[in-house]
Amino acid sequence: MKVAWKADMQRETHWEYAAKTRMGRYLTQVEVNFILETVNLKRLKLLLDVGAEAGRFSVFASGKKVDVIGIDIDLYGLKRLKLKDRKVNVIQADAQSIPLKDETVDSVFMIEVLDYIPELYSTLAESRRILRQEGSLVLSFGNNSSPKGKLKKLGGKSYAHSYQDVIGALRKSGFRITKKTGYNWLPFGRTSENFLVPLMARAERFLGLRRVTRYSPWVIVHSVKLNQRRPTFHHKTDEQTTYNTWIAVHRKNNKIPQ
Repeated sequence: MKVAWKADMQRETHWEYAAKTRMGRYLTQVEVNFILETVNLKRLKLLLDVGAEAGRFSVFASGKKVDVIGIDIDLYGLKRLKLKDRKVNVIQADAQSIPLKDETVDSVFMIEVLDYIPELYSTLAESRRILRQEGSLVLSFGNNSSPKGKLKKLGGKSYAHSYQDVIGALRKSGFRITKKTGYNWLPFGRTSENFLVPLMARAERFLGLRRVTRYSPWVIVHSVKLNQRRPTFHHKTDEQTTYNTWIAVHRKNNKIPQ
């Protein structure tokens, strides 16, 4: 029975395939390097990988002796993850409703996920809730205000958020931003095998484009949960709202109070 179950799980997911392409390897390398530069994995007791899918970053962190929980709404991807590394705990759950207690994890990864979640504030609120004090959040997003993002919009596609929206939401949600890196300036699709990918990736780094985060097509950010910080509201009545009530409001309405 177990053999039959494993046989049914042999099909790669789209994101597993994408990670193996030239473009996918370049993107993953930028993201992994950023994690290694900003997160002391040796000090983590528990990491949550939001949007873990088949485990690109869960398996990486588990290999560094970190206890990892991977969550995703895609059950097939989670099963693939479990086949790769049985030490990783997996939960089928939504980023806006994580079934963990308050202040239980040391770090949250949310990489290449926000473009599929339009409800920015409720998602950040939930990550903040489960993070311990001074816990870190590493997230990436496509920047719809970048030149590449505007071109995508002309073609009928668009990233979900702008640089200003995400950076502003992080600060209002009680996070201190410590590092940002821009990337994916390359004029290729997510699964491209173009032979110029490695060359253009080196040019992106050499020309300093990764430092131009405001206009970068993709941005990866490291931020830290501030002590005793509460979200920034605009009315005195809102300021009296407790943090737990704020989370409940956002789960229901998916928007910041006006």
